Amino acid sequence: MELEVNDMKVLGAIKRGASGLRNIKNVVHLKNEELEKILDVLDQSNMITIRYGSGLLGQKKVMLGVTENGIKQMDEYADGLSKRWREMVNLAIAGERATLDQMIRDEPLLVNMMVFYGVTDTATLSRLNLRFLLEGKHLCYKCKKELGKFSQKFSVSDVRKFNFKLPRGMTTRDDLCNDCFDKLDTSRQRG
Repeated sequence: MELEVNDMKVLGAIKRGASGLRNIKNVVHLKNEELEKILDVLDQSNMITIRYGSGLLGQKKVMLGVTENGIKQMDEYADGLSKRWREMVNLAIAGERATLDQMIRDEPLLVNMMVFYGVTDTATLSRLNLRFLLEGKHLCYKCKKELGKFSQKFSVSDVRKFNFKLPRGMTTRDDLCNDCFDKLDTSRQRG
């Protein structure tokens, strides 16, 4: 059975220790009806266990846990995300920004799930200038400010044209905003 993104989020939240409905809702940000449907699907698929206990004041409390089958499913899903992440890093290193953009348009929650499952983190995304994947935006290489449709952008060829030193790691698919371009060190001109 193929589980959807929200199903995997709920399963991951339960594995992280969110055992009550309120805790899960805080992690995955779903409405009650959606969460109940997902929990029902996970229960019928033998991915989770549902137990009832009593709370501090004797009220009925739902306690959830992940089964061996659920852990196996999550491990397979995380492995698939890891393979996709390596593929995305290779595309980024090769400068294939258009392919990355298309991948995100096809699966808009892919990078968010990679962060949720710990395959990558936002610091790594920023270091690789891939934060635009998470936000679906085109960002300045240095300051990560959004470059809109009408923003003034400077490419690698613009930097070379003015004989400035190219920022470390910048590729032909990256752009600089006007402010970062103005701050490029003129004392480091090539000779």
